[in-house]
Amino acid sequence: MATITLRSIKGSPLTNNEVDGNFTNLNIDKYEAGNDVSVGALVVSGEANFAISGTVSAAGTVQGDATALTKTYNIVTTATANQGVVLPDATTGKVATVLNNTLVNIKVYPASGEQIDALGTNSSKNLSPGASITLVCSSGTLWNSLQPVIVYDSTGSQLN
Repeated sequence: MATITLRSIKGSPLTNNEVDGNFTNLNIDKYEAGNDVSVGALVVSGEANFAISGTVSAAGTVQGDATALTKTYNIVTTATANQGVVLPDATTGKVATVLNNTLVNIKVYPASGEQIDALGTNSSKNLSPGASITLVCSSGTLWNSLQPVIVYDSTGSQLN
């Protein structure tokens, strides 16, 4: 937070150097587009929008030539069987969702040297047509897939 000299606290008019110092301090602490924002706790009241890529084309047949994902939500709309996408570099707390909106199986790879669940380093997770997966990064090298909650009624029938 910027240090500002206030006339009301000082009890006398500010000097030119104090006014200049206030502007300098405000300029140093300003937010600039492209900067990351770090907060202790973020409370959102209303609607929160996250980055989405609505037309991802899967590519390649191995981790090294699969399409790199760059958004929080990724909808794969074009693929041939077993083409793939690569998650962004793992950072603790990062979330990524992939929806396979194609008619073929695709592969979801971690970034090089990383892992999804217990599949092993650099191993892919298969994603069938119409399926989606949400992954949360629990360390700098491990993505964990969130399992959907299945709700049953009193007769044992699945509700969702």
